Amino acid sequence: MKALALLIVLGSSLPGTSQGQEPDTSALGPRLSLETVVARTLAYSPGVAGAQGAVRDAAAARRVALGTYLPSLSVISSAGWSDQTLTGVGVTPGLASAGVMNTYGAGLVGALDVFTGGRRGAQQSYAEAVTQAADAGFVQQRYATMLVAKQGYFDVLRAHELVRVAMEFVAQAELGLGYARDRLAAGTATRADVLLAELSLSTAHRQQLAARDTLSTTSAALGRLVGANGPVDADSLSTLEPAPLALGDAGVLALAPAAAPAVAQAQALASAGAAGVRASKSQYLPTVSLGAGYNWANQSGVPGALRSGWVVAFTTSFPLFNGFVREASVTQAEVAAEVATATSADTKRLARAEAQRLLGRLHVAEQDITLTRDAVRLAGEDLRVIQARYRAGIATILDVLTSQTALIQAELDLVSARFTYQVARASLEALLGRDL
Repeated sequence: MKALALLIVLGSSLPGTSQGQEPDTSALGPRLSLETVVARTLAYSPGVAGAQGAVRDAAAARRVALGTYLPSLSVISSAGWSDQTLTGVGVTPGLASAGVMNTYGAGLVGALDVFTGGRRGAQQSYAEAVTQAADAGFVQQRYATMLVAKQGYFDVLRAHELVRVAMEFVAQAELGLGYARDRLAAGTATRADVLLAELSLSTAHRQQLAARDTLSTTSAALGRLVGANGPVDADSLSTLEPAPLALGDAGVLALAPAAAPAVAQAQALASAGAAGVRASKSQYLPTVSLGAGYNWANQSGVPGALRSGWVVAFTTSFPLFNGFVREASVTQAEVAAEVATATSADTKRLARAEAQRLLGRLHVAEQDITLTRDAVRLAGEDLRVIQARYRAGIATILDVLTSQTALIQAELDLVSARFTYQVARASLEALLGRDL
């Protein structure tokens, strides 16, 4: 009994908030709308920046693949001096000419692979597939980041709702404590009724502290997402009620395995793997190159000096044996292609299963919102009746506390159902890569 009395005293000393008071949100930072939270999260997300970089890298690789069809051009130049002894025109045989001679010149050289055994075409197909994969990966990362932003935003709104429910709990507990004290003064209740009411108030204060701590934590997390150096609050939505989807269930289930960003990316990587196999097998065919150039140079007797004139050359390269390196590269490419193909098929099945799961979760949340809304209404009416009966001396304090607990739990269930619906809807949009 002494421990219970100490708990009640400690609980009664906690700061309370009456029903008419609002929680202090001045320390939570500026309030941002959902659209602003999403836009700023996209702007500051490292994942989105990485996906954009992957798109740029793929575009550069695509240009490189196209460049293999174009000739390479080079400018060469040289200058030199030599005092090597030469016998040349104008020099008497047997006599040495040891004067210093110079040489200078420049040239333009071009080279083009005429035949590569299909390597260039395979490399271009590979680059195209990688570009498509990068584009799909960017869409996937963008919607995944939007999902994270919405989750952070809804976490703050949910924390606000928890604070509101906790405030109502405190107000109901204070009201119950007042009833118990009035009945104790009238001699129709015992001291135990007052103690139980005070214990309920202490529990309500503890729940309120936990709700405010959750609000502080979620606002700080949201501030990090939007690139702020402090906490950020969320501006409340006009409604959290369910709204019809742009597509029906059949449309969602058909779209997910066909056009989801993850599926498109996996398909593109499978195509890239097949192109990689073709490129590696081109090593079994020769490479024929054409080179041409023209040089301008002075008349010089220096050995190895440039000579004026043009030159055209055909060269053929065909490795007969390179220590099984060629065979190993083909095997590696085939293994990578097989894994990419299996991953693509599994990703389609996963997308359909995930769409089915999210649709089921969405519909359950819709029904749960309706049921919990009715539960809140019924629990509120039950509490009103029980409180009237308690004031009349018919019900006990345990009946009042049980009814209060049922009402608070119903309101918590309604908050959970509403935000479960919103997160499920955002998750479905992230899966499909489109707004619903």
